[in-house]
Amino acid sequence: MGVNGELDRRAFLAVGASTVLLGPAVARRTRAPGPPVARQLHEAIRGPVIYPGNPGFAAAAHVYNERFDNVLPRAVARPNNVGDVQSAVKWAVANGVLIRARSGGHSYAGYSVVSKGLVVDLRNINGISVNRRAGTVTIGAGAQLIDVYAALGAEGATIPAGSCPSVAVAGHALGGGMGLAGRNFGLLSDNIVAAEIVTADGKVHQVNQRTNPDLLWGLRGGGGGNFGIVTHLTFKLHRIPATAAYFFVNFPWSQASNAIAAWLSWAPYARDQLTSILHLNAAGGRNSANVTGQYFGPASDLGRLLAPLRRVPGASVFSGNQAYVPLQLRWAGCLTIGLTACHTAGTRNGGTLPREYFDAGSDYVTKQFSSAARQTLIRLIQQRARQPGSGAILFDSYGGAINRVSPSATAFVHRNTLACIQYLTYNGGSGWLNSARGAMRPYVSGQCYQNYIQYGLAKWQNAYYGANYKRLLALRRSVDPKHVFTFPQAIGR
Repeated sequence: MGVNGELDRRAFLAVGASTVLLGPAVARRTRAPGPPVARQLHEAIRGPVIYPGNPGFAAAAHVYNERFDNVLPRAVARPNNVGDVQSAVKWAVANGVLIRARSGGHSYAGYSVVSKGLVVDLRNINGISVNRRAGTVTIGAGAQLIDVYAALGAEGATIPAGSCPSVAVAGHALGGGMGLAGRNFGLLSDNIVAAEIVTADGKVHQVNQRTNPDLLWGLRGGGGGNFGIVTHLTFKLHRIPATAAYFFVNFPWSQASNAIAAWLSWAPYARDQLTSILHLNAAGGRNSANVTGQYFGPASDLGRLLAPLRRVPGASVFSGNQAYVPLQLRWAGCLTIGLTACHTAGTRNGGTLPREYFDAGSDYVTKQFSSAARQTLIRLIQQRARQPGSGAILFDSYGGAINRVSPSATAFVHRNTLACIQYLTYNGGSGWLNSARGAMRPYVSGQCYQNYIQYGLAKWQNAYYGANYKRLLALRRSVDPKHVFTFPQAIGR
């Protein structure tokens, strides 16, 4: 933890008019390549197309996770508008080239890049437009979350999304979209009211409850990369108070079992306005346990609200009030560096945040943990601390607005749950990740969070989508019958 309780990003993960607020980026085109097929692509879209041999190709090809730096596409296209996306899709289909959409490049399994295929990088489709009369905001697929928070904060509003600043809105929302406003306002996918999508036939579809209700259902949790390329999403807006509260609760490692028990019996049932994360961390041979959280109310309420955690022997609390946008900068690890720098280097001008090398997976918790489950978690963290690199097991609190949605109301099925576990390992430890999930299998539900997508996961169809998979499969066959939009864990594989 840094000065004034700020976390750097790794520490946090391991601990009636329409007003245009942010316009789309304008990008120059690269020099047209030689081969005729490549020239056709270059001539088909207005935005830049970057090929092997062009300056900056490696940076354009790479995603956030350095594990996938050896996966190199045939080309990276950066459309400036939906027409460019249509042209890119038509070109890929006509030439039999695999195609992948990328909004922010944070797919845990690296599915936003494809070897020898075409990556459609949506970073330039990033406009943010508020409709005050309707109480909605329409956002380009490539808009990064920290920019969305900043733009909407100027309007006294927000959407409930995650804390990683350079994650883009489309992939995050399509797979669920959990964040520190989730128990108050629901998942980001629950707040989708409309979408614009380009399907495999190159056509643009406006999706809403009147025109394409089945597709709207599927986009609300069906996972990024399925059905087509989403270019814009419209969300319900939520008003925010002038300030919100933040808190950090630290526990002695000797009290980790009591801390886990206290948090899991409290967090899913807390006041809706309060969302928290339990962190079990392993780094540098040391272990730690702490809770971070956000509360839509004054910090003076927290003494009473946090009482179950404060009763753990040795617990210490740090809390305060903060304006909402600076609070999101705090969660992003950017409170001291500011908005411009709070982007992954190379994704926006002035961005300074580094990329990472990590592996991750997830589980869902549907019942209170026994002592054996808690001891298993403690043992796993202690094992990871003895290995190179670092790791963490994080618990996101569910309940509240998230669980009041029926499992069949949207494609996001994980509603009858207490918490989501995220297993993270940095700079090595993939073997530990698999053993951790195996060790926890007796204590979890068997379902996993599709936004924490894990390559090689067995029976992923049920794990990610449960009883909703059959309907999602029928929808995919209707929208994309030839399965143009495919990847190893795409619906229909």
